[in-house]
Amino acid sequence: MRFLGINEGANSSVCVCEDGRVTFALQEERVSRSKEYIGFPHQALDFTLAHLGLAPADLDAVCLSNLSSPMMTRASFLKDYDINLKGIPELFAEGDMKAVAKRLFRKLPDGLRKASRKARYGGMNTAIDRALADHGLGAVPVKRYAHHSNHAASVYFGLRKNPHDPHLVLTLDGGGDEDCSRVYLAENGRMTLVAKTPFGHSLGQIYGRVTHLMGMTPHEHEYKLMGMAPYADDKYVGPALDILRGYLDLDPANPLVFKRRIPEDTTFIGPRLARDFRRVRFDSLAGAIQAFAEELVVKWVKAAIAKTGVRNVVAAGGVFMNVKANKLIAELPEVDYFDVFPSCGDETLPFGSVWQACFDADPAMNERIAFDDIYLGPEASFDLDEARQTFSDCLNFETVADPEDRIADLLAAGEVVARCSGRMEFGARALGNRSLLADPGDYRVIARINRMIKQRDFWMPFAPAATAETIDQFVRVPKSLPRPRVSPYMMHTFDTTERREEFPAGTQQYDQTARAQAVSKDLNPGFHGIIKKFAARSGKSIVLNTSFNLHGFPVVMGARDAMDVMCNSGIDYLFVDTLLVTKKA
Repeated sequence: MRFLGINEGANSSVCVCEDGRVTFALQEERVSRSKEYIGFPHQALDFTLAHLGLAPADLDAVCLSNLSSPMMTRASFLKDYDINLKGIPELFAEGDMKAVAKRLFRKLPDGLRKASRKARYGGMNTAIDRALADHGLGAVPVKRYAHHSNHAASVYFGLRKNPHDPHLVLTLDGGGDEDCSRVYLAENGRMTLVAKTPFGHSLGQIYGRVTHLMGMTPHEHEYKLMGMAPYADDKYVGPALDILRGYLDLDPANPLVFKRRIPEDTTFIGPRLARDFRRVRFDSLAGAIQAFAEELVVKWVKAAIAKTGVRNVVAAGGVFMNVKANKLIAELPEVDYFDVFPSCGDETLPFGSVWQACFDADPAMNERIAFDDIYLGPEASFDLDEARQTFSDCLNFETVADPEDRIADLLAAGEVVARCSGRMEFGARALGNRSLLADPGDYRVIARINRMIKQRDFWMPFAPAATAETIDQFVRVPKSLPRPRVSPYMMHTFDTTERREEFPAGTQQYDQTARAQAVSKDLNPGFHGIIKKFAARSGKSIVLNTSFNLHGFPVVMGARDAMDVMCNSGIDYLFVDTLLVTKKA
């Protein structure tokens, strides 16, 4: 049984599932080199089919991630944010009647608007059908699943405690297929919808609109506000937080549903935000939106547990990329078990669609559907011959017998090392295979890495990675997180222990937290070996880990990308599997 999953929307992606296990996954951005790509994943689809040698006859079905697929582009997506800062009179005066019509459409009652949108699904989906036909997949059966059911299925089938116990499954994002959150009860492979929040009452939208108001890129830079929030003064955060509390809350009639307290759809709160926060300082606003998100999400989770009595909680959807909110959920006494699907934005929707297709085809698959790890992309050396030929004039190549040993030597000597090894990680986090590594003991390494390559915002920390066996020495792990795989995908933030002085470059200096990765030998033996060998040399079984990419570009995919980045940055040492790459004098 083989299914091809496609996310044709934001951060588009594909995956292949064979007999209940996802065996390959790839984001369009990694192939197109256009970060956070929005639209049909043409290049990722072509690469996947060719790389795996798959023909249409090899597929049982194509599984799509949305009931409606508007085929946005990144330019149109971001333009909508600019337009939505304007009120209807201003749009009318500018003659933008399309924007006026869209705004008026959003003023319709939720039920009428949803029915109208469903009536337009056919035209939207025709474009997807044409795209599939262009790739030779026109004759393959197509299955469409709702956006939020895919988020839910990704984390339920992927990270549930076991296949049989009841789980509370939560989804929360900016919106998809007319919803922005759902609550499910899941047991024995079946997910039962308990509650849902219609689009227009969206916490994710409010956070995104605040991000845009602050001059950053929505749907990408929300994490920067989260990173800035600890520096804000509570005295100034409080009044701004009170304003946000007046925008959205839980529905008193059903606290599993969000309900706005303002008349306008949360998509169109731009003018209100600009008016309400005109003279609020940037850090105060960042602190307020983060506090608001944490407060509301925790209240929602507690309400869901109280109503259902289920204490095993799993979550997905873009809002759960907020690792500070995840920290608070994991620490709740009501929660016995908690986990968040790795890179749980729309890029992982195809995981949910293919797993739903597996279960629908044969409910006995509930026992066999499993998530092994997130290292699901191509091997680092898939294009090594081409890369060596392309960059032979400017780079030196040396085959190393024990690359983990050599990397540990370089780290102990204070060097920054780029590692492009093994299969590429899927999603937003670099987890050791497409990473920049350094000794986290010297805080100055942050500025050094930023000058070399990252150009990261001055307030943003990097992340530490420790072995799974030693993670508790460095951070305080809540009892609800699964063992032995505590935090393999950097989806959680932790309070640090007294040993934080050993990795100052890997902590958020103001609140002393860290978005730590616990590296286990079974998931990533090479990276695990590097940390252990570095510990033998330095006494610290923890390293600094940040993504290997140029500022504004996606993480590198293979050897060619890695060498290109090296030639255009200050990186001095690159390992592509067993190949050490250095610059010619």
